[in-house]
Amino acid sequence: MRYLTWKIFSTLLLFSVCSFANLQEENLKKRIYAHLMISDRQMAVDEAKKALKEFPDSKALQQAYIRALCEKGDEMEAMEQWVETTLKFKEEKLERRMLEVLAWGVLNKGESSAQLNIRLNSMLGAAFTKDAKAIPMLLEQMRASNALIRSIAVKLSTTFADAPLKDEIARLLKEEKVWYVRLDVIQAAGALRMVELKGPLKEIIGHPRTLAEEKAAAIVALVSMYDNIDRNELMALIQSDRAGLRHLASEVIIHLNLKGDLDLLLPLLKDVSSDVRISALNALALLRVKKIGDIHVTDLLEEHLDDFAPEVAITAGYVQLLIDEKKGSSYLSKWLKSENPKWRRLSSAAIGVSGKYGLKLALKEIQTTSDPYVKVNLAMGLIGQRVQVKMAANTIHQVFKQEKDSLWMWETEGNPLFRSLAPSRIKHIDHIPHYPAVVDQLVRLDLLSLLSIVRYSEAQAAVREFLQTRTWGVTGAAAATLLQEGDEESLDAVAAILNDPDEKIRVQAAMILGIVGSDPSAVKVLQDAYPRVDREMKVHILEALAHIGDPSSIPFLIDILKEPFQVLRVVAASALIQCLYH
Repeated sequence: MRYLTWKIFSTLLLFSVCSFANLQEENLKKRIYAHLMISDRQMAVDEAKKALKEFPDSKALQQAYIRALCEKGDEMEAMEQWVETTLKFKEEKLERRMLEVLAWGVLNKGESSAQLNIRLNSMLGAAFTKDAKAIPMLLEQMRASNALIRSIAVKLSTTFADAPLKDEIARLLKEEKVWYVRLDVIQAAGALRMVELKGPLKEIIGHPRTLAEEKAAAIVALVSMYDNIDRNELMALIQSDRAGLRHLASEVIIHLNLKGDLDLLLPLLKDVSSDVRISALNALALLRVKKIGDIHVTDLLEEHLDDFAPEVAITAGYVQLLIDEKKGSSYLSKWLKSENPKWRRLSSAAIGVSGKYGLKLALKEIQTTSDPYVKVNLAMGLIGQRVQVKMAANTIHQVFKQEKDSLWMWETEGNPLFRSLAPSRIKHIDHIPHYPAVVDQLVRLDLLSLLSIVRYSEAQAAVREFLQTRTWGVTGAAAATLLQEGDEESLDAVAAILNDPDEKIRVQAAMILGIVGSDPSAVKVLQDAYPRVDREMKVHILEALAHIGDPSSIPFLIDILKEPFQVLRVVAASALIQCLYH
């Protein structure tokens, strides 16, 4: 009986000691996090060191120590501690959790860097993770003194729908003075459908001193916010003395498919503003209107076919083509022979997007025109209808080779419905290095993708030549503002040369597949090339790996976190988080 009593007492004593130890360990962990909560990072590190002397085998304290080191900015020391901890515990769940802490530590330290490119990459990296931890960083950078940082922060904020970011966008819409940041703010308001900003956006549209780019962005933003509109509100827009609001009325009619209110377009077709007249004509085309009440649209078009503004006249010709192919073709063919290349390109783009209605005209004019941009616009229209595909693809390929030293862009000035290939007039901008060349690369990739989709026999050779003569290096900022995920079929021609014997071509192909297509097949090529490229290309490779987000990249990225260059560690940290979240 005495032995049993002693055994029970010993067990209770041991349990009490363990409970006390656990309680003490928990209290020490809380002390560390309490110091971090009040941003007393040095004290948090000191407390963690003391706690680990007492409980060296505590996983929770090890993690708290690494977090404290990261928040203090001692990322390299945190990395060493992480290596020691993972060797000690060898627990995958703990390892991944600590890796996440470590990566966010690198990004948070980069945010406070004096170097602009490091701050920018930290913010981009945080936003690309799509993690709520990025929101405080974005909020802080939206208030930065540097306009470039504010601009990118606003763009990135549209991937989140959190109230603090929306509040900051609303504030910037009222207070921002830098024009290109204002433009980003307007676009962000539309992307997030911030209906509470309808009033301020209407003021922007109606203000006589508003820049054309801002006005156009505000119209697009407002249109996206309308789910319905009553006739009285629509009438108020049409009767406004501000051309921007009358333009908005046409766009709302198109957006909401308001066929019952087509009579309201009649005064807009005679508006003094060419932009308003174009928008009203676009509504007739997109809604396939042939009659408004007892009035035939062909009768309405007569005066517009000879409009003093060529872009209005060409748009009227496009509407006429959709109603009366013969008459519309006759009219647009005259513009294809204009002495002004701008109007030749605009009319060819109108024919290209007219579908089956412009086929005969396109087939005729593509053989006779000497304007390479007109040829490509007409060829794209033919390919869209799958008519004379081989001839059209060959035309595009020939122009591609002939104009290899030119910079290209997609032109929408004149009428947003008519996207036309045109010589680049893109200007350099601060936040995307070599911006005109980047746009040119993306335009050319669009055309190569089109050739690949239709299985053009020379597509692969064209892609190979493109990668030989162009250096594909899209920065994170460009990825944030320009790139969308490519469709798998459109990148077949690029994927086909991923095993090319020329390393430069392999890497270029892998960059495109990674950044545009998020294709895991590019991972090995990128990792193999990394040690042999310069630092700028290393950044691009890490950005591509981040876009792909393949978990197999985790060991490679961990090694990069040990590199001495902070910008590489920052981009690698972002890539690491995306691979962990994949």
